[in-house]
Amino acid sequence: MVGITDFFRRKKDGVDPKATEDIAKVVDICDGTSSCGSDCEEIAELAKGDQVYEGLKIDHEEPLYNSSKPPKVHFVVPTSQIDWEHDACLEDKSSVQYQVYQWCQKHNDQFSGVGKGQTLSCAVSSLPKDIMDVEVMRGTKNNVLVLPHFIWINGLESDKVDQTLGELVPKLLSPDLVVDRLLEEHSMLSRAVERSFVLVCSHTRRDKRCGVLAPYLKKAFDKHLQKQGLYRDNSDFRPDGVNVAFVNHVGGHKFAANVQIFLRDPCILIWLGRVKPTNVPFIVDDILVPEKPRLQWPEKVRCVQKYAAW
Repeated sequence: MVGITDFFRRKKDGVDPKATEDIAKVVDICDGTSSCGSDCEEIAELAKGDQVYEGLKIDHEEPLYNSSKPPKVHFVVPTSQIDWEHDACLEDKSSVQYQVYQWCQKHNDQFSGVGKGQTLSCAVSSLPKDIMDVEVMRGTKNNVLVLPHFIWINGLESDKVDQTLGELVPKLLSPDLVVDRLLEEHSMLSRAVERSFVLVCSHTRRDKRCGVLAPYLKKAFDKHLQKQGLYRDNSDFRPDGVNVAFVNHVGGHKFAANVQIFLRDPCILIWLGRVKPTNVPFIVDDILVPEKPRLQWPEKVRCVQKYAAW
């Protein structure tokens, strides 16, 4: 395994001791000697993806830590797409994602001193939308995933976004939040059954680097998650799996590939940059599989956030 481990570090990548200390307060940092359990065929396939990575112009000079802001609440809207217009959430003013994005922009300052994290944010994703629902196909209704709370808002209509989020977000950010009670109070809410969501930026029309790398990462995640019994496709609703989805622009395309990992039970977000296909088996085995995640590369961390347990 020495050969594959050598792929993971570039001499220019680095992290200062203070950043490493901050990261270690949220997630354990391991020494990089763990084995990913990849076979020779998988290693060769991953290495091909790394060759593509090495051919892209990636910034290895700027330190990654604190180059992104962890969300207080992150809304993820299904679109069944893997790429979008430049301003993905603003394509259609009548859409749910437009209204959610605008609501977040208007209320960020209002909630600046409440809860863990720094921002209210919205993304569109490759998660499947209900193509049998006319209003969903028009964009005026959709289910919305709420992270890090692992809650779905079901059937949210675009003209009800202001009212719904105005009632819901203060409760989500309250230190007294009890999710079971919240679900009883709001019939349109349900729990997401996944143990984690892995969101990979694939926004080609915004920057081709993420668009080029995202399919390689998705394939690597899916294949290695299958070995661990954690892979879930869109028709597999068994609980405690891992859902890997594409999302639009997250910022920092020069740090591609960007990967946001939301873990349910530790209530942690780990946001990584400069992720290569050969990193993926170690992300699965060290972060997604264990009850207590471990991290090999503090130099790849853009931000981490520990949230309250609900």
